[in-house]
Amino acid sequence: MPVITIDLTDLNRLLTQPLSPTELCEAIPLLGADLDEVANDEAAIEFFPDRPDLLSTEGVARALRAFMEQSPGLAHCPVAKPKTWLSVEPSITEIRPWFLGGIVRGVVLDNVALRSLMELQEKLHVTTGRKRRKASIGIHDLKPLEPPFRFYGCSLHEPAFIPLGYDEPMTPEEILQEHPKGIEYAHILEGEKRYPLIVDSQEQVLSMPPIINGQLTALSEDTTDVLIDVQGLDRQAVETCLNIVTAALVERGGSAEALEIRYPSEKYIVPDMTPRKHRADHRYLTQLLGWDPGAEQMHRAFRRCGLEPELHEDEWVVQVPAWRADLLHPVDLLEELAIGLEYEKLPEYLPRLATFGMETASRPRERGCREALLGLGFQEVVSLTLSSARAQHELPQRESAGEAHVANPVGEEYHLLRPALLPGLLELLRTNRHHELPQRIFEVGWVVRDHANRLALGWIELNSRAPFSKARATAQAVAQRLGVEGEAQPVEDNMFIAGRCASLGDTLVFGEIHPRVLEGCELGYPAIGGELLW
Repeated sequence: MPVITIDLTDLNRLLTQPLSPTELCEAIPLLGADLDEVANDEAAIEFFPDRPDLLSTEGVARALRAFMEQSPGLAHCPVAKPKTWLSVEPSITEIRPWFLGGIVRGVVLDNVALRSLMELQEKLHVTTGRKRRKASIGIHDLKPLEPPFRFYGCSLHEPAFIPLGYDEPMTPEEILQEHPKGIEYAHILEGEKRYPLIVDSQEQVLSMPPIINGQLTALSEDTTDVLIDVQGLDRQAVETCLNIVTAALVERGGSAEALEIRYPSEKYIVPDMTPRKHRADHRYLTQLLGWDPGAEQMHRAFRRCGLEPELHEDEWVVQVPAWRADLLHPVDLLEELAIGLEYEKLPEYLPRLATFGMETASRPRERGCREALLGLGFQEVVSLTLSSARAQHELPQRESAGEAHVANPVGEEYHLLRPALLPGLLELLRTNRHHELPQRIFEVGWVVRDHANRLALGWIELNSRAPFSKARATAQAVAQRLGVEGEAQPVEDNMFIAGRCASLGDTLVFGEIHPRVLEGCELGYPAIGGELLW
């Protein structure tokens, strides 16, 4: 989890009423953070990654002002109308498709504030930005620049500019090969023929995101007007970073000003700091909380968390600031409510009814599967629930079984919920093919068929000799232990070799794995296996 260092003197400057180190030590854990150390007028605080808005002195000060009721309720962040724009050219939209930005004027920065801002930038890069791949941030001194701005894809060899911390100009290619930041983050642009670049109307280079800013726009204690750029692959991550940095600069005395982002076919006015509205039923909150503290206390608790609540009949309508990207669901409002009420002050009750746990209906089956296959010398494994169409359908040439697909998958390898266990076991054998033979593995787990969860058993034996007779003996032993009745009947299943596949009853299928499937999994030995579906 990210750890930030806070200057206590600087923190107290941002509070309405200063806090002593003792008061800070008592308050920080109540916000859901861990205080690692307080020494030499500095505090090291560990926050959960789901609260990126707290990764700076400014964010902590804002949260403490509300929680300590120095300034409870929603902190407003007005944004003036845009006076300039930035154009995003088609040459960059496939490399860094999302660009948002903003301007903050009248910021008061000293050395401590600059350190806090730089730490916020780096913590956001690591957490929300996923090491700059998902989103990266640039913060620039606006004074030497001539708006409007342009974001485009440049060539490898031009233009040359002076990168941050250097004295001599370097080309984009030289930066990736020689600059420390270029070497560290070059993999993000690996294989690209053009590199992202931000310039002003005079072709002065602001930044080569997500690698390095230009020395021209380096921040200093004399900086008063700031340009923020955030670009990346995911709009939500980009917008979250922009809102958090904008709010932090406003905490330093600045006034936010919008920037018009012009894409080839559309435009955006950002940052949008309009509070979002979330709704939660009063009864839902009190039932999960286990206690009804009353509307007055709940109203106060929400405001202590920097939110603005209103109770309409039996429904809470809660305004959430733009920088709180972690609040997505009514249960998140419940967590804020509990924090505002303080967990240690929640009333304690003994259970009204004593109950005893009992195993679910599937447990005896799972236990029987394990006893049968462990007794036959198999080793239990657990494979991933997410799978791919290639593993589940293309290699075994099986038809779709009505499985559930992931709406926005991270990659092609994990975009559906598995309808069968054998493909996952084959993938596990592929990654362990350098081990000695025989390899006998099985898994008891849940699969998704026709959009319903079903319990399944799968097993595979990889060996130099894997005849059908051995597959049948294993299947019969499993069937006997689990009470599966029926005679072995030949069936057709493209996972197995034709004529060497059979079923016991309607649910247990076994046989010799087809060489086509083994070749696709880079396995050089024959294999037998089976599946049982309830």
